[in-house]
Amino acid sequence: MTTKSRARRSAEKYADELIELIRRGFPEAEFELYRRGAGEYDLDVYGEFEDSLPVEELIGDRPTDILLESGIHIHVLPLGRRLKRDS
Repeated sequence: MTTKSRARRSAEKYADELIELIRRGFPEAEFELYRRGAGEYDLDVYGEFEDSLPVEELIGDRPTDILLESGIHIHVLPLGRRLKRDS
């Protein structure tokens, strides 16, 4: 009996998947991915939302699924509107 090994996906590919889910509700959202440590990442989400609930509803349990599948923990951080800096 042979088994196929699944190709290991990168954190960036998983983040892209989460971004796609969030863009369904917030197409103008902006994102930044930061590595926190081994297997841990922050995905900052900037958009037109007052609190984190709308974003959490869009991604559901997918971050937990990603952690269980790959050992990669992506913290999705809905931060609202990005503040504009004066130059």
